Amino acid sequence: MRTRKRTWAIVLIAVGTLMLLGKWVSMLSLAALLVLLYGVYTMRAGRTSSGYKWLAAGAGLMLLDHIVLLLGGILVSIGVFYARARELHAGRDYIRRQELVSQLHRERDPWVPENISLWNLLGDVGCDFALALPAEPLTVIHMQGLIGDADLIFPEEYGIEFDIFVGYGKVGFEGHAHSGLLNKFIWRSPGYERSEQKIRVVMAYATGDINIRMS
Repeated sequence: MRTRKRTWAIVLIAVGTLMLLGKWVSMLSLAALLVLLYGVYTMRAGRTSSGYKWLAAGAGLMLLDHIVLLLGGILVSIGVFYARARELHAGRDYIRRQELVSQLHRERDPWVPENISLWNLLGDVGCDFALALPAEPLTVIHMQGLIGDADLIFPEEYGIEFDIFVGYGKVGFEGHAHSGLLNKFIWRSPGYERSEQKIRVVMAYATGDINIRMS
């Protein structure tokens, strides 16, 4: 009997809460929020790949309910991307790409790095600069978007400069990880100005998992 009363009490509280919240928040928004929270929980539990899938699903549900708001945010992000790209590559030739889903993998064979600005909704990046054959003394890598997963490896003899922002997620550098909200990571290698080969990496993602290693 007590169990039945407790169950009814929980049901009544839940229904009443939904009725109160329903005036400001739709059921679809609540579902999207729950999916997003589960995605965050999954990432914190160490299941990063699964967590990104849940976050993408939650973002899709949110998009259905707040399409104008999300489209406005995307347009603002793209506008900032264009302005930032012009600033970073001022007076130099570079590649500029905008993609919904993109992959950039340079981990097996020798490759020539190029100055690039890449915007995407969902990005997957894996680059080993120890295999790179630079054509210029300075290479600028600029990436921006909503969800990003990046694994980057750099040789210690390069001059490296990082400017990375992740709204929620993790930034790992040489085995030390910083996770949570509003992660900002800025670092420049000693002797950067005197290095013959320099690489500047600028990243900004709403949600991301960025891992950086030196070889």
